[in-house]
Amino acid sequence: MGLKMRYLNLKQQIRDVRKLAIRGIAEAGSGHPGASFSAAEIMGGLYFRKMKHDPLKPQWNERDYFVNSKAHSAPGFFATLAISGYFPTSEMDTLRKLGARLQGHPVRYSKDQEKHSVPGTEYSGGSEGIGLSVSLGIALASRLDGKKNHIFTLIGDGESNEGQVWEAAMAASKFKVDNLTAILDRNRIQQDGFTEDIMPLDPVRDKWLAFNWNVIEINGHKIEQLIEAINKAYEVKDKPTIIIANTIKGYGIKHMTNSPQWHGKAPPKTHIPILMQELESEFLVAPSIIAGKRENYEEKIRIAERCGADMIHLDVMDGKFVPNVTFFADTIKKLRPITSLPFDVHLMIEDPIDHIQDYIEARSDIITVHAETCTDESFSKISSELLKNGISPGIAINPSTNIPVWLYDHLQEIDVIIVMSVNPGSAGQKFIPDVLLKMRTINQDLREHNYAGYLEADGGIDAMTLRDVYDAGARIMVAGSAVYGSSDINGAIIQLKHTANVALERTLLENATQIGTRLDWLKARKHILIPFASELGIEEEIHAIK
Repeated sequence: MGLKMRYLNLKQQIRDVRKLAIRGIAEAGSGHPGASFSAAEIMGGLYFRKMKHDPLKPQWNERDYFVNSKAHSAPGFFATLAISGYFPTSEMDTLRKLGARLQGHPVRYSKDQEKHSVPGTEYSGGSEGIGLSVSLGIALASRLDGKKNHIFTLIGDGESNEGQVWEAAMAASKFKVDNLTAILDRNRIQQDGFTEDIMPLDPVRDKWLAFNWNVIEINGHKIEQLIEAINKAYEVKDKPTIIIANTIKGYGIKHMTNSPQWHGKAPPKTHIPILMQELESEFLVAPSIIAGKRENYEEKIRIAERCGADMIHLDVMDGKFVPNVTFFADTIKKLRPITSLPFDVHLMIEDPIDHIQDYIEARSDIITVHAETCTDESFSKISSELLKNGISPGIAINPSTNIPVWLYDHLQEIDVIIVMSVNPGSAGQKFIPDVLLKMRTINQDLREHNYAGYLEADGGIDAMTLRDVYDAGARIMVAGSAVYGSSDINGAIIQLKHTANVALERTLLENATQIGTRLDWLKARKHILIPFASELGIEEEIHAIK
């Protein structure tokens, strides 16, 4: 890792893709949310970080190409283009409208058909299974022309039933097109049901290996794995690469996930405010490795990754700003190669501006400094340096510290704000309840100032306190002793995520009640709510739904 991708900002942009796509689908009354959501990280990672492209010059000769062979994911593709700047995001409300250019399947852009095609669209997707062949043609033509552009192709596992996919795969291998990378959105659902029931695709990795492709398999919703896989694909010579991205249909909206019925179904417009709230409520669990027993940090990180942690939190203490000393940049640099999880580095040190370059070179993904150690001028320099290196900047405040006035001028560039719920300096402290009101007030104030980043809770977070900080607006949970002080680390992380999920479902139910759609929401969400029914106090309501 340490992939220079401004991790938290990229997650925000991908969240916005899902929000824009589902809004357009609901407005149209039709579309494909399942495929759009399973491929959101793939398309977002390409357009927002890896591909060479220019919305102001969509036919730039040096651009990379994206061929959306699974063209029914058009709402997600259009949303990605809109957020990239190819057209106004407001145009998503015209999806599938008569005479609009945003139709059910994209149309290749042409100046002669500007009213019916979208800049940035390289391929007219209708009958699926053809896109890889088109991509091969572009890749061969680019090589003949001596161009250095790269061709990316998104293919579906349902369309992999088509023989033409495998003919193109044979030809790409024969012609050694190393400027071609296919990405398989392996969500295991096609139009009529589960792929393995209709036409089994597994062992898909072995099949592509047999066709002499370079094969990389990842979790397609882990953007750190996706970016790393694309980087590796760039390095391969004399053969094409396929990234098998294991994804979940409908990922992001719980009652749409892994369900064939949401392949091509629009949600009711009345659900949109609740769905938007769910998409905005994604949370991340970040175990702090200084907590618990003093076994080696490498093993703590490996265990956290195996048990489903989203990030690794690294508390750097200098013995000056705080009384204790932990480790410094040299340790982080040594730990970096052992995991693909993002490193969330919290600098509890004096004069961070003098040391920031060390933590950049250690390949941190998020670096947070304390407001108490910065001025407006020094933070501007720190933030600028972090952004230049593709690192998410953050600011932390102690329980007794208010947000400095100068911070409001930096909200567009800050990806995370840590509100400390203990006095920093040592692990295992008790949560300070008075912080909750402060956190809630800060969250409301930040949103009113159009802050789009994350609020992070750090200190005394466990299954008991997590619900309160979640309700107060925190979406990154730093848990130290609650994880590493437990004899069952896997169970501890599961419990933290369960607590956050209960808090989410309670919030969504309250929203549904306020806007008058409670019963309808309960019906749509029933299979998700059943495991939480007793904690939510809705057993009778759930049992009454037929």
